[in-house]
Amino acid sequence: MANIQNIELRRLRHVIEVGSAGSISVAAGSLGISQPALSRSIALLEHQIGIQLFERIRRGTRLTDEGELFVAEAKKIIGNVEDLISNTEDYLSKKRGRLKIGVAPAGFQRFLSTTIQKMVKAYPGIRLEIVSGSAEELAPKVIGGELDVIWGSSRPLSKWPELSVTIVGDLHTQCMVRKGHPITKKKNPTERDLLLYPVILPASVEPPHIDLAQRYAPNRLPPLNPQYVTDDFEVVCRIVSETNAFSLVSNPINKFGRLTDKYALISDLLKMPDQRLAIGVHSRKLHTPALETFKQSLRNSLPEK
Repeated sequence: MANIQNIELRRLRHVIEVGSAGSISVAAGSLGISQPALSRSIALLEHQIGIQLFERIRRGTRLTDEGELFVAEAKKIIGNVEDLISNTEDYLSKKRGRLKIGVAPAGFQRFLSTTIQKMVKAYPGIRLEIVSGSAEELAPKVIGGELDVIWGSSRPLSKWPELSVTIVGDLHTQCMVRKGHPITKKKNPTERDLLLYPVILPASVEPPHIDLAQRYAPNRLPPLNPQYVTDDFEVVCRIVSETNAFSLVSNPINKFGRLTDKYALISDLLKMPDQRLAIGVHSRKLHTPALETFKQSLRNSLPEK
């Protein structure tokens, strides 16, 4: 059997060049090596694979039938290697690199809008892909190399020892109700008072809603059974405006802007644990410039934790 483990790429290039030139002396000049060195390289390769690649003729060399097949495959190998190097250079480039981001849960994509806007403006050639799902679905893809980074709640990400998880900010959550809602008129409302009203949940449940569901049992209430389920925030706002239902609203910045003009926001009533926003990357894999730029841009877009 041929000792293929010791075959060097440069010898494949030598064979390709000699096959193309039809002459060892001409090929040696093109490759920038001496004719004896090229002849030894070809002879060593023929010995390694146990195949005669060239016939020596009066005016140079000619590929044998086996040599024709070998050169055809060698060209494919060299082409693949060149593509690999080129793609790697693109991958490592900020301007032409690739970045695959996993978002868990899907609703957290809205917190990336500023970061993504800055990245695509600064690096218009970057190939960007964003996929969403649960941490259980996406974390293995980061570990396996299908994704470069996962963004989401820190708690589920911390379950994966292969991930290096960095906290980048807090997630502030409040309850949104209509202005004039009965609970806003109550002197000392309790958590139980709020939970007696209908709740609006997204179809793609986010960590704050999981924590919300755990507050019903301590208040001696039946398990959470949402009356309204929608991922459309405009629909959420309409339901809140027309009913006594409440919805959780979250933001990395503890300011809710125009929402306070139209709705009443209630804080510190639900006894839920703090939520932290985090990014997770494989602890032992290469961090490309594109990934580092994403991480830094994300940190800059969020308030200091």
